[in-house]
Amino acid sequence: MLFNKQLLLVMDQQDQACLALQRSRLIASRLNCSIEIVWVGDDADKASQLATQLESEGIAASFRCTPKSKLLKLLERLWAKQRFGLLIKSCDPRKSGFMTSLDGQILRDLPCPVLMVKHDHLWHEGVVMAAVNPLTSDQHQQQLNDDLLKVAAQIARVTDSSLAGAVACPSPMMGADPQSQSTALIEKQARGAMESLLSQLKLGVEALAVGEGPAEHWIPKAADELEARLVVIGTRAHGGLKGALLGNTAERILPRLDCDILVLRAGFSEGLVPILNQ
Repeated sequence: MLFNKQLLLVMDQQDQACLALQRSRLIASRLNCSIEIVWVGDDADKASQLATQLESEGIAASFRCTPKSKLLKLLERLWAKQRFGLLIKSCDPRKSGFMTSLDGQILRDLPCPVLMVKHDHLWHEGVVMAAVNPLTSDQHQQQLNDDLLKVAAQIARVTDSSLAGAVACPSPMMGADPQSQSTALIEKQARGAMESLLSQLKLGVEALAVGEGPAEHWIPKAADELEARLVVIGTRAHGGLKGALLGNTAERILPRLDCDILVLRAGFSEGLVPILNQ
C-alpha cells in the first residue's frame, strides 16, 4: 500500500512544548512533504497562525479544527480518503484514570503509522531501535517484523544513526521441551532467529538486546540501556471488549518509554519505505 507524502499533525492548546510540531517540521523539510494540522479544539486562529508559520518556512500547510469528541472519527475519515504517510502527535502525559487515553485510542483504533513524540532530542547520530518478535510463526507478525526492520533501518540511514534491535523472550515454562524450560536456551534461540531474519533482509544491527519479557517491561529497559532516541514497534491491536480490558503492547509500552515511539501495523507499513527513500 502506497501512501501520499503528507504528514497529519494532531495538536491542542495543552501541547505547550510543541514537540510534535518541531518533529513534523524536521520530517517535512527532510522529505519535502506537506503538513495538515488537526487542531483539537475551536481555536482556529492559533491553528491558522501555525499553518502560516510553516508556509513562511517553505512547508506547504493546511489546518482544520475538531472537538476532541469527534477526533477519532475525523482521523478515520482522513485516513480512508488521503492515506497520509504518518500521523504525528505529542505524547500526552495527562492521566485518564480507568479510561483509555486518547493516545491509547489512536494506537488501538487507527491502522495508520503513528509517531508519538516525547522529546525534542534530534534523532541524528543517535540510536534507532526496532523491537520485533522473530520467534513467531504467524505470517502477519512475520510481515510486520520485516516492515519494522526495513523502516527502522531506513530512518537510521537518513539520520546517520545506529540501528539496534530488541527482542522480548517469553518466560521459561515447565514442560517436556527443554528449550521452553531454560532462559539461556530461549534467549539463544531468539538471538539466532533474529540474526537469521536480519540476514534475509540483508541488514545489520550495531546492538542487539535480547531478554526475558514481557515486552512492555523489557523493551523500555532495552531502549534505556541502548540510549535509543526512537523505538519502532508494531501493533496488532485488539478490538471490542478484549481491547478495552487488555489494550495492546504498543499502548502498554508507550508510558514506560523515555523516547519517541513509531508504531506500525501489519499491512499498513510497507508504503513508508518508498517515502523515506525519496
